[in-house]
Amino acid sequence: MESILSKNPGSYTVLEVNGGACRKFYELGIIPGCKLTVLNKSQGPLLVRVGNSKIAIGRGMADKIMVK
Repeated sequence: MESILSKNPGSYTVLEVNGGACRKFYELGIIPGCKLTVLNKSQGPLLVRVGNSKIAIGRGMADKIMVK
């Protein structure tokens, strides 16, 4: 498993969410099994799409999202 932080822009499936921020991710709709699309991977926060929403996720938090 790799974190979303190590991936290039594209679509991925969330396998698990690690760390103490699980509840925050679940509230945003980032749950195991969901489709997540990385839109922009700049030096700042990652811009991702979950469903019809675009979300900016800090790099520290993005490192806790494991995808395939």
